[in-house]
Amino acid sequence: MIEDTIRAVKDAEAQAEGIIADAKKQADQIAKDADAKAAQVLEDAKAAAKQAAEEVMEQARSAGEVKLKTADSEAAKEVASLKSAAASRQSAAVQAVIDELLN
Repeated sequence: MIEDTIRAVKDAEAQAEGIIADAKKQADQIAKDADAKAAQVLEDAKAAAKQAAEEVMEQARSAGEVKLKTADSEAAKEVASLKSAAASRQSAAVQAVIDELLN
């Protein structure tokens, strides 16, 4: 009877050790899976951030090009206006020089 009890206790201890070993394996696997999932989430976040940054840079580049074209157009208009003003005053300036030379 005592031997049966001792055997039952040893069997129970062996089963408990097996259960503990299985639990440790499961815990290790869960930790590995969590690490892999975290790494994937991090990579996905990096990719999304990179994509967002590229989109912002493209928008900034496009906005810069629009501003540059606008400034270029305004500068061309100003140059044309200055040339027109100079041309209209050129004949008066030439006449003033001629008058000065003749007098």
